[in-house]
Amino acid sequence: MDIEFLIQRLEQYLLEECPKIPFSGSRAVSEAEVRSQLERLRQVLPGEVQQAQQIVQRRQELLQQAREEAQRILVGAERELEELLAEHQIVREARKQVKIIYHQAAQETATMRADADEYVFTVLSQLEEEMKRSLREVENGLARIESACERRLEDE
Repeated sequence: MDIEFLIQRLEQYLLEECPKIPFSGSRAVSEAEVRSQLERLRQVLPGEVQQAQQIVQRRQELLQQAREEAQRILVGAERELEELLAEHQIVREARKQVKIIYHQAAQETATMRADADEYVFTVLSQLEEEMKRSLREVENGLARIESACERRLEDE
């Protein structure tokens, strides 16, 4: 179950299933049912948080992959440098190539990090908006329940 479904279910219960109280515009609400549905919402929320944690974990994995790739490139560059140094006539070219390879590796690493950060930011922003919207829906539902209860108490 997801948050959206549970909120829709709570809204359906409150606005459609609860019997109307004649001449009051209020509805009779089962406290046990509302508590039950709120508890289900509380149980689903950790799943949403877990999803955010998985996204952060994925970002860390992407960064680790970028580091490993950069290290592999650097090791390859050092190996190439050693081979080039063995041939005395091309020492200058070897240094130039190592610098280029090192610069490329650094650029690729920076790009991979930026891409990973952008991905995580986008997904977490979407999740944040979804959670804010869900929270507003829960708060609106609770406000309607509270208002109905207050009107019922005033009518008594």
